[in-house]
Amino acid sequence: MKRTLLAAAASCAALSVATLSSAALAQTYAVTNARLLVTGEADDPGMIRGGTVVIEDGVITAIGRDVRVPSSAEIIDAEGRAVTPGLFAALSGVGLEEIGLNREGNDRSARGEGALSASLDAADGFYADSSVIPVSRAGGVTRAYVAPDPGSDLFGGCGMVVDLSGAGDPITERCLAQTVSLGYSGASRAGDSRPAAMARLRRALEDAALYAEDPERYRETYEEGRLPLTDARALAPVLTGEQKLLAEVHGASDIRRVLDLARRYDIDLVLFGATEAYRVAGRIAEQDVPVILFPLANLPDRFEQLGATLNAAAALEEAGVTVAFYDNDIGYTHNVRALPQLAGNAVANGMSYGAALSAITANPAIIWGLSDELGTLAAGKKADLVIWSGDPLELMSAPEAVFIDGERASLENRQTALTRRYRDLQRGDKPFAYRGD
Repeated sequence: MKRTLLAAAASCAALSVATLSSAALAQTYAVTNARLLVTGEADDPGMIRGGTVVIEDGVITAIGRDVRVPSSAEIIDAEGRAVTPGLFAALSGVGLEEIGLNREGNDRSARGEGALSASLDAADGFYADSSVIPVSRAGGVTRAYVAPDPGSDLFGGCGMVVDLSGAGDPITERCLAQTVSLGYSGASRAGDSRPAAMARLRRALEDAALYAEDPERYRETYEEGRLPLTDARALAPVLTGEQKLLAEVHGASDIRRVLDLARRYDIDLVLFGATEAYRVAGRIAEQDVPVILFPLANLPDRFEQLGATLNAAAALEEAGVTVAFYDNDIGYTHNVRALPQLAGNAVANGMSYGAALSAITANPAIIWGLSDELGTLAAGKKADLVIWSGDPLELMSAPEAVFIDGERASLENRQTALTRRYRDLQRGDKPFAYRGD
């Protein structure tokens, strides 16, 4: 008995020492002489010239001009360069789509008659070893909201926020929103009929409300034509306010209908696509609904996008709408690092610089309920930040250092490896693939 107690005490002591050693080994950094951007809230981003950021135990512990730098800190002199929060992709397919045209390498949606929809979970298909992750990280992207696409039905399932460090568990927050397609995207899944799509959505919401009220009764009284039990269970959090509804919709008329529906069911709504959102910007701002916009949309792909304009982001900003950016083409997954290019184009078409930078940093954190931890450079927040070679929104600027959760992240990726391999094209004894670095 005495030996057992002594062994237990020794074990506890060893654990305490190990814990202290681990804490002591945590790297402390001080980024000095920096032009710090987005140091306030999204509507007033703020800038500090000649500023310092201190990073300890994965968080920002001090920021400003007159900051005491811990003696243990590794000092990184930014030499006046811009330092921003890590870029935050408000909507993407990172980790779900490795090869777009290959079914085995693409888990963005489920198709086929009778396929589950609302009950799909992006976390179940996330590929943590995706080559897209280090490429995006090297472009300054530190977090991404990853959402499945609606397949054969209106709903796509729930999405999540992930970090792009490539280490450990990448999921920051799971099941934050349910994705739904409306407008013509919804109509195409409901017999090419907008009324049918809206009717199906209302019926699904009513079923989910019944499930939320009494799950056991819903199970016992289930009948053909109602929302399947698993989907009703997955959609119920949208009705109880635990999850948001992320709705793809483009035309002004369709946006009005979705806003009406959100008000009727008291839904926490996020619009994406929203090509003509600027036409109803006042109403969107009144309901405090954020918009995830593709700011380069200037030509209509469909009738519902006839009002496409490069000035949309500026008009939404003027109305007081919370705006974030995404790319609805190759940048949705494989070129998500082009977020600064989207923001720069928005500035070129009337949006303020601060609002455009917030659209790829602070605002996604606000939209996904993580602004207490991410999105701005402030004491107490997770140390996701990027040191840039030049203006972050200039096309030729690039990250010189990226930090995620206070750890300096590798900028190595498939592109850098291929560059090393094929820089020297001289003939050799071995094929290029076997010559090493």
